[in-house]
Amino acid sequence: MASSSSPSIDSLDQERPPSIESIQTIVHSITHHIQTFLSTPKSRRRVKTNCTSKLNNLKQDFFEFSEQSVLSNLYWGIQGIEAAIIAKCPEELSNRLKNSEEMLQAPALLEEHGVTAGVSNAFLVSCSYFYLSAVRKLQGDNWQSALHFLQALSVSPIFTRTEFAPELCTSLLMSSRSSEIMDDDDDEINKLLRRMARRYKAWLTYYQVMSYKGSPHQHQQEEEEEEEDELLLNNNKSVNTQSSNSRELENIFQGPHKVQELTVTLLESTQVSSGGISSSSNTGRLGDILKENQSDVSVSGDSNDSYFKEDVGFELTSQKIKGASASATTSERYFSSFSLSELPIFDLKCKRQYPSENSVHRDEKLLEKMLQQNDAQIFDSQSSSSSIMQRKTSGRDLQQHGKDSQYELMTILEKTVSKLCFSNEKLKFDEDYSFEFVRIYGLLSKKKGVKYTLLKDVILNQLLTAISTSEEVALVRASVSILTTLVSGNKSVIEDVKKKGLQLHDLANALKRNVHEAVILIYLTNPSPVEIKTLELLPSLLDIVCTNSNTCCKGRLDSLLPTPPAASLMIIEVLVTGFDYATNKRHLAAINVPRVLAGLLDIQRYNNTKEYTSLATILVRCMQFDGQCRKYISEFTPVAPFLYLLSSSQEHARSIALEYFHELLQMPRSSANKLLRRMLTEGSINTMHTLMLLIQKSQHEHKLLSAFLLLQLDMLESSSGKSIYREEALEHLLEPLKSSPGSAGQQLSAFLMSSLGGTYSWTGEPYTVAWLLKKTGLTTCHHRNMIRNFNWLDESMQDAATDLWCRKIARILIKTGVPVFRALENGLKSGTKKVSRDCLAAMAWIGCEIGNCPEDLRHEACDILLRSEVQQFLHPGVELEERLLACLCIYSYASGKGMQKLIHFSEGVRESLRRLSTITWMAEELLRVADYFHPNKWRISCVHTQVVEAGQKNNGAVTALIYYKGQLYSGYNDGSIKGWEIKGQTATLISDMKEHRKAITCLSLFEAGDCLLSASMDRTIRMWQMVQSKLECIEVIGTKEPIQSLDSYRKQILGISLSHEMKVFDTSSTEREVTMAKNVKCLRVVRGKVYIGCMDSSIREIDLSKNKEREIKAPFKVWRMQSRPISSIAVYKDLLYCSSLTVEGSSIKEWRRQSKPRITIVPEGGTHVRAMEIVEDFIYLNCNQSPSTLQIWLRGTQQKVGRISAGKKITSLLAANDMILCGTETGVIKGWIPL
Repeated sequence: MASSSSPSIDSLDQERPPSIESIQTIVHSITHHIQTFLSTPKSRRRVKTNCTSKLNNLKQDFFEFSEQSVLSNLYWGIQGIEAAIIAKCPEELSNRLKNSEEMLQAPALLEEHGVTAGVSNAFLVSCSYFYLSAVRKLQGDNWQSALHFLQALSVSPIFTRTEFAPELCTSLLMSSRSSEIMDDDDDEINKLLRRMARRYKAWLTYYQVMSYKGSPHQHQQEEEEEEEDELLLNNNKSVNTQSSNSRELENIFQGPHKVQELTVTLLESTQVSSGGISSSSNTGRLGDILKENQSDVSVSGDSNDSYFKEDVGFELTSQKIKGASASATTSERYFSSFSLSELPIFDLKCKRQYPSENSVHRDEKLLEKMLQQNDAQIFDSQSSSSSIMQRKTSGRDLQQHGKDSQYELMTILEKTVSKLCFSNEKLKFDEDYSFEFVRIYGLLSKKKGVKYTLLKDVILNQLLTAISTSEEVALVRASVSILTTLVSGNKSVIEDVKKKGLQLHDLANALKRNVHEAVILIYLTNPSPVEIKTLELLPSLLDIVCTNSNTCCKGRLDSLLPTPPAASLMIIEVLVTGFDYATNKRHLAAINVPRVLAGLLDIQRYNNTKEYTSLATILVRCMQFDGQCRKYISEFTPVAPFLYLLSSSQEHARSIALEYFHELLQMPRSSANKLLRRMLTEGSINTMHTLMLLIQKSQHEHKLLSAFLLLQLDMLESSSGKSIYREEALEHLLEPLKSSPGSAGQQLSAFLMSSLGGTYSWTGEPYTVAWLLKKTGLTTCHHRNMIRNFNWLDESMQDAATDLWCRKIARILIKTGVPVFRALENGLKSGTKKVSRDCLAAMAWIGCEIGNCPEDLRHEACDILLRSEVQQFLHPGVELEERLLACLCIYSYASGKGMQKLIHFSEGVRESLRRLSTITWMAEELLRVADYFHPNKWRISCVHTQVVEAGQKNNGAVTALIYYKGQLYSGYNDGSIKGWEIKGQTATLISDMKEHRKAITCLSLFEAGDCLLSASMDRTIRMWQMVQSKLECIEVIGTKEPIQSLDSYRKQILGISLSHEMKVFDTSSTEREVTMAKNVKCLRVVRGKVYIGCMDSSIREIDLSKNKEREIKAPFKVWRMQSRPISSIAVYKDLLYCSSLTVEGSSIKEWRRQSKPRITIVPEGGTHVRAMEIVEDFIYLNCNQSPSTLQIWLRGTQQKVGRISAGKKITSLLAANDMILCGTETGVIKGWIPL
């Protein structure tokens, strides 16, 4: 905003030039507006939108000198300024500003009167100079920034007034002609602004060039240093009497633009001889210098002044420039914008005569007034203005003054520090008081000596005392703010403060009292992770992050310090990465809530690469902790800032960006494709080209992540033809599979290949295998729960985009040819189980389209598949998902004429297919084809091998066994439930819950809720569900008496009580009794019907949907057999088996017709069968006579072929994945498999 002291526009028609104070105020007003503009993202976006909306075809990134290239240069020049504002280091800031300046000079060279590509040249030139003004401000050159703005105003007042700086122009007009402005129309206002701009530009240029003239070296080096001390003291103003106008003037000049030096130089520069410029002058012709300085090719000045040099002005510097003639090709627009009456200002020939006495006197009065003000305001009239003038004009007095200046300086500093630190005014901390602290400390920092060091210690001690002991929050806040400002100017201050005993707990207490600036100091002290954890800062840090107000984000745009939210962000990064898994998880639990995530995702708060890197690290950890936040992050987070990290010069930033996108893309395929499209359209960089460069620069896993991301982007964009990106990415993605057996790179490569054509759930779980298994016809709840933790009802399983994506990407990979299959063959032969399994999944989804490829390629792929011994995954004992994937691969690749290759299958492979035929129709069809080409007489091996043994002997007997979500769960006599992960011959305990108070009686699956049911002697049924890979109880159903057997039908839970009554529980947990004519012992639900074994050895069938009941097996007629109940019912293929004193089996239709059983087995000794299970060709019986053994019977011939001893009494039995598992009374679980 323009100051009220702006010079009147009425003086434009007068010959008297504007005073230096007026010019300084104009410069300050302009640069203050530019500073406000740069520090306000909303204003930048508004002006940028207004500018770019007038341009056509903006994003063609080429720079030939044509009309389109001019517009492109303007567009990318503006974009470069935005990138510079968020630059991560001074070097990057300087480079980006330099590039923007070069681009903006192209449209600035246009003639004002004309049109370029349909856009007015006046607008293009004005826009260019306005943004050049912003560039110069960011470079720290306030003077040149003001000149560029005035040039923009003189070229097009209407655009500048309406588009770029309406408030500034209005303020200038109001302060100049407040009584007339309302009477002027727009044309008059524009003319008035143009005249103002031209006149002020002329005089501003004149004063600028005059300031470069150096003073004669007429004193010794010692005298100059003493004079510098004096001038520095004169610049130091007191808190109580400081003039706002003087404070504004000081911020205008950097280096040679200091007020005192400028005034002295102006006085000396007017003393020229009649023959021209004095020979001692090192300044060339003023007109030439101006042309050189204001030509369209910008000449950069020294813009590396520090905070203290720019805003406090403690150090005076001098800068010299060499004279240079303007080039003949230089644009004359700058000088043509001046009026005829103003041009003589730049002609030194008009100044050859000596200045008049009035002129000299006026300049002397100006200097005297300024120095007198400084002395009066700061040092209480320590010396008079006349003595200052005498010291300035008399070398003799100056020499005498030099002898006493050190003592005088020390005395004044002591008094000033005493006033600041120990007066009663310290309780009135405000902006001016803080400003004075900074000024004095900066002055002391430039002096050497014990006394200066002591005074600095006094200031620091005062601040630290206030922070650690004060009860007033305002005083603590002011002290922290001052200390933060000192550190922003000189980061070595933080080391001084740490040496003086700065306590982190004092800063932590201040932070907890809502002194948000304290977090900046905590961050700068660089505490260890343990210290951060001890301070318990997380709640306060999250409060800062969640604060929507910008009041805690005050700070200079060019400050190297982070804002409080940014500092909080970087400390939070340490809290979620610097500790053990449990501690990090606890911190993530506090962060991973919508309120905190919303604060973290306020992207506009962050300014540089380091802050965005910290944000990406935190978001990656949050998604790994709880994948459900992935949906929120993908919806509300722009991708452009993280794309920018990919092009960062810092390797860590690039790596985190790759991990962020890899983690974020683990979502359902349709949503992942939308995110990939956003990555192609958002941001100002060529994402695919950047990823290509990353592949070449990155190491190990990040090279693979770059290739994986590039491959997805390329395949999304095009589906036909060759692509350099695709071929390069695929080559690097497959390379570890070929040459790095067992390495981490090979594992990652195999995983990425398995996921490339599939999908994920929103939790981040890979669902490619589940999606493939669904194709094999895996439908029963029992079989699905033998597979690892998949939610078969997840939306990703019904995502139609997965099929389309898989077919598209499979066709592209198949066109690549044999190298893809050879790489996957190497992976299948890997000794690492994870690698071979992932390669098997990749072969499976690629095989979905293999039938549409050329026949010769399909045959070669089939040969590679079979040569890789994929058949080994079919054998019993291998995990069910791998057996099914291998079956899917063979079925896909051996289709058509390839079926003849099945004749080479061994007898063991055929036996494996036969056992799988009860689970998937594909195995049954493959077996039929193999038998057609090469009939086989089946030979059944009765050898059983123990493959599993696990147990806990402190929980009593194992009373129940069941598979749920791919894990084996066991119930115990003490009421506990344990979860086991079975891998090959190893069982690992992964969970242990004890919420039942008494013994577990049975475990069952509840398909409707995808839950596990447990019944106990404590008269409760508990419903369990997998939540974040952990079993949790979600509901408790009370019963009138204990339940001994459970099953479910639709949304109903069926149970049999200890009193042999049937109970039904619906979704409201209401218990009702089904009236039965007989007592019941066991039940089994098959194809919507409930089959109940009764105590009198009969079996009844109940249709709950129709509420019908009938008897399908009559009780024994022999009187002594009637008391033997049906102990168990099992179903295998189309046969229903029941056990009592005998084992009988028939089809359900035969049972309904009361036909003679197809299978009848009488156990040895005529004992009662306690439990029964069926695995393919074998029936396993546990009888009363030998409770610790299992009798093995052939199902087809009803012959006993052996027995298995468990060592102790068997208390539970389960058949799963061709294995027979039993639990014993000692708590041990054993498992066998028929080979």
